[in-house]
Amino acid sequence: MLATQPIKSMEFYSFSLDSGICQDPIRVLVFNGDGAQRDTTWAQYGATVRASGDYTLCLRFNIWVFRLLTAVVYLLSTRDFDDDPISFEVYFQKIRTKYGGYGRFYPLPANLATNKWYHYCQVRDVTSGEGRVYLDGDLIIRDPAYFTENRDERKVILGQDEFKVKYSLSGKVSQINMWSRPLTQDEILSLANCEVNLEGDLLTWSKNWQLYDIEEESVPLQELCRSVSRGRVTVPLPLLRFRDAVFVCRGLGGVIEVPSTPRQIERELGYFAGVEECDRQWSGITDEDKENVWRNPFSGDSFNTSQLLFRANNPDGGQYQNCIRLHQKGLEDTDCQKHSCSACHAFAGTTWTLRGICEEEERMYYLDLVPSPLSFRGYGEYAVQQGAGGVWAWSNIITNTTMATLSQEDVDLNYPVGRLTWNLQNPVCRQEAGLRVLTLSSCNVSQFTCSDGSCVDFAKRCDLKFDCDDKSDESHCDIINFPKDYRSKLPPRPASDSSLPIALDVTMDTLNIDTTTMLLSVSYNLRMTWFDNRLTFNNLKNMTRLNTVSLEQVAGLWRPHLGFINTDDIQNTAVDADAVTTVVKLDQDFAPDLSNPYEVEIYRGDTNPVSTIRKYSTVYTCNFDLVLYPFDIQNCYLVLQVLSASSDYLLYDAEGSSVEYLGPTLLVEYGVGRIDLRADNATQFAVARVRVELIRRYGYAMLNIYIPSLTLLVISYVTLFFRPSIFEVRVMTALTSLLVLATLFTQVSASLPKTSYFKMVDIWLLFCIVLIFLIILFHTVIDRYVDYSAFFGAAPGFKEGTWLRPPSGGRGTSSIKVLPANLKDAPPSPGSWRRGGVTAWQDKLRNFSVDLDFCLRFSKASIFATFLLFNLVYWGRLAAGSGLVYYLYN
Repeated sequence: MLATQPIKSMEFYSFSLDSGICQDPIRVLVFNGDGAQRDTTWAQYGATVRASGDYTLCLRFNIWVFRLLTAVVYLLSTRDFDDDPISFEVYFQKIRTKYGGYGRFYPLPANLATNKWYHYCQVRDVTSGEGRVYLDGDLIIRDPAYFTENRDERKVILGQDEFKVKYSLSGKVSQINMWSRPLTQDEILSLANCEVNLEGDLLTWSKNWQLYDIEEESVPLQELCRSVSRGRVTVPLPLLRFRDAVFVCRGLGGVIEVPSTPRQIERELGYFAGVEECDRQWSGITDEDKENVWRNPFSGDSFNTSQLLFRANNPDGGQYQNCIRLHQKGLEDTDCQKHSCSACHAFAGTTWTLRGICEEEERMYYLDLVPSPLSFRGYGEYAVQQGAGGVWAWSNIITNTTMATLSQEDVDLNYPVGRLTWNLQNPVCRQEAGLRVLTLSSCNVSQFTCSDGSCVDFAKRCDLKFDCDDKSDESHCDIINFPKDYRSKLPPRPASDSSLPIALDVTMDTLNIDTTTMLLSVSYNLRMTWFDNRLTFNNLKNMTRLNTVSLEQVAGLWRPHLGFINTDDIQNTAVDADAVTTVVKLDQDFAPDLSNPYEVEIYRGDTNPVSTIRKYSTVYTCNFDLVLYPFDIQNCYLVLQVLSASSDYLLYDAEGSSVEYLGPTLLVEYGVGRIDLRADNATQFAVARVRVELIRRYGYAMLNIYIPSLTLLVISYVTLFFRPSIFEVRVMTALTSLLVLATLFTQVSASLPKTSYFKMVDIWLLFCIVLIFLIILFHTVIDRYVDYSAFFGAAPGFKEGTWLRPPSGGRGTSSIKVLPANLKDAPPSPGSWRRGGVTAWQDKLRNFSVDLDFCLRFSKASIFATFLLFNLVYWGRLAAGSGLVYYLYN
């Protein structure tokens, strides 16, 4: 049986009250102090109560064992018990309040704890049409409600609900009062803080109560408020070596004190008064690590010898005595391997948790520490205590059934604290008799229990570095929980039965373009993200990299399979050692899995996505349109198609997908322009296209094609300004330019893909060739129809090396008759078609005359006009939608 009296070794921190009323003794009723369930333990108020309008009902309660429903107080109609009762019931995680004609369940800010006093008030305010609930003076419920009037007389019952055994109260009740008005929040706060002892006018605690199988005690009012500030409980530890005492005390969530005054030493020694073998006991400090530097193993604080209250001539053991025991005259050093008793001080009211069992009700997992003799009393029906032979047992004290006993094979110290192996005597979590790991821990919800029972921050669980002394925080770090019916070949199906969206993130590091082969080489990281509502995840961290899934679990995980469509060979996504699969923590909500002894926080799979990333280096084909070369803008695509299933099941999440380029924007031949990602879910298999815009950098073409060709064209054009008499120089210069330009044209064509259409550079070079060809034709015509020798002989004042001009003082232009050289002295015979080899057309040419200046001016003007007109058309075409003007606007 469990102890029915308050723990005598309990100490509380100082608590002072000014009001003298608070020193008056207050009656406390104790219901089922042994934790048993009975229908014979209850109390009834000595008179009936009528509460038809406004009222306030307040009481103090202290629960020792939480039932499925813990009955506290009921005001039942004498006419019909089921007719609009006024009541208060406790459910550990919630409460149920009934105001008479209205009531419901209300969640609590935090789970209730055993062996702790709470102050509760419920207010029915008919005027404002609302019900209010206060816990320890704080308003936790404000609920609008319509109240029906009920003028029936009511009986007041404590501790029973329809006298059903399983609902009976096990705990304490005090100060039940009821007022016929709504108390103000200040009044309720004063009551909760024990500042006043105000009694009700409808129901008065100090008046007559009929008690049935109930113990009654009187305590000062301040005792009812001390549990608000909490205190500490002292667990006496038997003879242990220093390290073992520290190990056990840390597992109990306590510390071994280091007294700094004689009074503190006397108090510590008092815990073992009369125990002969414990006349001396450990103090929580040692200098094993460094001589004369005393360190507290619980807090890590360090002290030198002068800061400690050593007795005379101590310490005197040097390096052979590194631990301290308490003596009435002060501290003395001794060998750490000796065995001594110690007082372990833990916080009062700490909730202990027994993990590894499977219970529908959360209350069944929690226990309280009972210091002497050391045991653990459950919030529900369980207890952990030593039985015959000193064997620790986990048992159901209601059914008197032993569930499991602590295995002694791997236990150095006979304490049940920490993550240990137990022998099942009854089925637990569908496991029959046998070995099972259970964890008994004092760690709170934000802490992780090391195997030795010590606590570290839960954020340090599975963070790739050891924080527990036994290194257990980096074990059992699997992220994914697979259900038994999980199929890795089947894609997840959202709850809406729609297609599963897959988000793509493409991060490109490098790009390389080969214009000749029309290939785009890309080095990129491909991330795929999706939700799998069939899964749950353990212990997710805010830093995604810490949520990496092991390769063993990845092998059993469904993953999207994508194909790289526009490649020369068959390529697709791979899952290997280079692929990293993680879980992204988007939802902060989790459910603790108390049935898992390794302590996990369970996160949902439908709100926290799975993500896999891998680096690829792929060569994609790219169909170049070289019409505007070298001022062309190319659009190359990375085509990624879902191969796992059709778009009826899998599609791309266009809004959640993205693409990013991290490399240089200026490449050897191209500049990288816009990059975007477009999803097409209308096809049979969803397709995503990553477009890479490439703008050719035309500086090379300008320096090596356009400027040289323009220079050659200018040289050829300049020959029109040479003296007409030097025909060989003019023609050779133009021909040389033509040959060089033809060679340049051949080289340019060889460096580009073979196309059936003309490119802009081809048009430019061909134009230059044609224009030089026309210049050569002009030179030929001029030379063919000008008789230089005749002109030189007939022209007075002509000097060699000058243009053909009329004599000085003349005006106009001289006319020259141009004849073939071999016929100039043979006049034709009239009427004869052929005479002496001279044909008729030659006879006509004999009379044809050419104005040389006109011919030269015409050739120069026509060539220049042709060049100008062509350039206006050529560069005007390039000014719209080409790379020529792209860099001017971007």
